[in-house]
Amino acid sequence: MKRSIIALCVALFTSVSAFATMPAGSYDEELHGADKQHNKLKHQVDINVGYIAGGKLNTKNLGKIKTNLARPYVDVVYGARFNKFLFAGIGTGVQYAYGECNLVHLSSAPSPDTWGMISIPLYASVKGYFPVSRLVAPYIGLGIGHNFVAGSNFSKEGYGKIKGGLYCKFGAGVTVGKFNVSLGLASQSLKWINPNGEVNFSAGNNAGYIEIGVKF
Repeated sequence: MKRSIIALCVALFTSVSAFATMPAGSYDEELHGADKQHNKLKHQVDINVGYIAGGKLNTKNLGKIKTNLARPYVDVVYGARFNKFLFAGIGTGVQYAYGECNLVHLSSAPSPDTWGMISIPLYASVKGYFPVSRLVAPYIGLGIGHNFVAGSNFSKEGYGKIKGGLYCKFGAGVTVGKFNVSLGLASQSLKWINPNGEVNFSAGNNAGYIEIGVKF
């Protein structure tokens, strides 16, 4: 019995000594290593392909105008993943509007039959992740900035020009590994300026979007 007690005391003393001499942080790293790795600041690049589904133009002076400002897009967002929950960055890309352009059919302000507009958004992006496993993380995202019109058939065909304005995206999605898919609402402002330099109208467009992408 005494031998058993002595052996137990020796084993306990050895274990305590080994724990006391363990390098600082080793136990913590073993217990929380995965969390610490996620909490390190690291760069992240998102490359996305999406489609914004037309919608109506809501003008200030002419009310809602039925049109189809459909536009596929590609964008790249570069930023930092602060931890496993938060990402912030800067996004840009290119959109191409190609749908039916049913604008104002007035003799003094005719318009093209279809959109032919290339625009470049520049915006700040924030995403909040809610990880459910190491691979799967639902998220919500917000992007806000300005959309610059790089060229349109309005200017080429002598109808004046289109200028961009406020650009905003809000949506929700899920990341699986390096891939993501999301749905949401895109809002964009624009102005139509006729050849005389007068603003025919200022308008906003709200439409749903779908997006798939990959992150690095």
